[in-house]
Amino acid sequence: MMKPHLAIAALPLLLGGCGGEAPAAKTGGGPTEVAASGITEIVKSAAKGNPIPRDNLPDFVETYEGGRYGTSFFGSNEKRKSGTLLYTVAAAPADVVGFHMASMKRLGFEVAGPKKRVVRDRNETVIEGTAADGRSLTVVVIEQSPAEATVQMNYVVPLT
Repeated sequence: MMKPHLAIAALPLLLGGCGGEAPAAKTGGGPTEVAASGITEIVKSAAKGNPIPRDNLPDFVETYEGGRYGTSFFGSNEKRKSGTLLYTVAAAPADVVGFHMASMKRLGFEVAGPKKRVVRDRNETVIEGTAADGRSLTVVVIEQSPAEATVQMNYVVPLT
């Protein structure tokens, strides 16, 4: 078993063996972000917040710029592909609601809402959208503070 002082002394050697700079993070520009690549960029992004990975997300799932990834999950069957994305952003919740409403309308969704509600002492705003081709998107903006919001996005894409 390695003694703690030896492990600490070996740390610079281990880290030094990682090599030079990692590739720069790829960003989608505009309202969306993609995952960072390389350990250097992962460490940098952890300091700023986690970038939102775009893998498995349909094009119509747009996120507010600067959002920090929370979690996501995806599923599908023979009829549809669906999923949920959760992220947090340092922005006024009203601005985040406005962004998502404008995004959904621009992408061809018929938008219902916003509907406001209080859940567990937090203000939430729900926006629901459906498209003629069967796609649906529900966005829930949860006020964490006057300058921060958590966003839950649930989407469905028909496969038939």
